[in-house]
Amino acid sequence: MKIRTLRMALTAAATLAISSPYAAEVDPALEQAVRTKAAETFVDPYSAVFTFDVVNEFEGGMAGKICGSVNAKNRYGAYTGQRFFYAGYVKTGDRYLVIAFTTIAMRFDPSMANGSICS
Repeated sequence: MKIRTLRMALTAAATLAISSPYAAEVDPALEQAVRTKAAETFVDPYSAVFTFDVVNEFEGGMAGKICGSVNAKNRYGAYTGQRFFYAGYVKTGDRYLVIAFTTIAMRFDPSMANGSICS
């Protein structure tokens, strides 16, 4: 009975892993486009440390949302702590154009991946 329960749990976990929107590997061009757009909002954009957690693509990969966390320095030179960010983008050819970038003064929570912001 324990083996059957374990087998069912592993099957469910594998199914969730396959259908999960979590970013296993983000296209470096998309990462750079997000960093470039984010640089417009930070006092010290070179200090920004990003974690790309969720990528949701639409229109066959030609548009999407990316969510994660960012930690950057403020005007006093201190890091602000991890802040949730989300960005919308469109893809033209092999280039990405980030059309929106916003940070919120809260940490990224995995439950956001299924919420209205990241999905």
